[in-house]
Amino acid sequence: MRTATILSVLLLVCAAEEQASTSLRGSRALPAVDANATLKTANRTHEAEAGVSEDALLEGMLDETGSGLMDGGVNASELTAADLAELMAVASSLSEGNASEDGVEALLLMSGGWHQGGDKMWGSGTGVESITGGNAGYYNAGMYAAHSRCGGAGCALIVNPPGHRTVQQFHIHFVHYHSYGAHLKRRLESRVCGRHGWHSGGLPCGGRAAYFPGFPGVFSKALSGGGLHHASVIAWPAACGGRGTIVELAYGCSIEHQIRGDYNPRYR
Repeated sequence: MRTATILSVLLLVCAAEEQASTSLRGSRALPAVDANATLKTANRTHEAEAGVSEDALLEGMLDETGSGLMDGGVNASELTAADLAELMAVASSLSEGNASEDGVEALLLMSGGWHQGGDKMWGSGTGVESITGGNAGYYNAGMYAAHSRCGGAGCALIVNPPGHRTVQQFHIHFVHYHSYGAHLKRRLESRVCGRHGWHSGGLPCGGRAAYFPGFPGVFSKALSGGGLHHASVIAWPAACGGRGTIVELAYGCSIEHQIRGDYNPRYR
């Protein structure tokens, strides 16, 4: 029953991704789902009926997870130890028969991979409201992929909140910022560089920010700053003299176009 449930959800995910690829306005369509994906899932159903062990089927799903992450440009070395541990914990829980809805969802998300379309990385889920402690590793991988495409001091990696996006499919903007972004980054650096914890006051949309060395699992760190369900999440790589990353939360608003430098109030 457990395997049948997982396989059924896989079929639904494949169908949903194919439908989404034809309806993303303002960007290149998502690459088509692997043409063999549905066939592979059907084969798993046949294998399950033929008596192939659930452990073997789950191992196959994990193999495809790695393939999906590689498609998004994520190297294993970029994933933090915490992200890898999270994936292994999910797999172990499933193989031991301790499957939960959150665990199945996390593994399915991870097997979905990430795909570039224009200046965005596209993944599974609706938006920041989809992120939980159980699946943050998958969304961290999307940020690593975005960072690999724009990771310099002039870059910003942005996810908009509900009510402030035109497409209900998880995507991360990777952009080179302009004057507003440069001014905001300097303001953020003046508040958080060399300091621990989250800091607020004078930041857009009543937000807060924190500094982390290197380039961390952005969404895991963002969760430590409070709820994300109504927050923009913005990562500023190569901050504080290039030593680390500033993670910024901005509540109930989007400042993406101000950062891009193409803001027009007539369209907001």
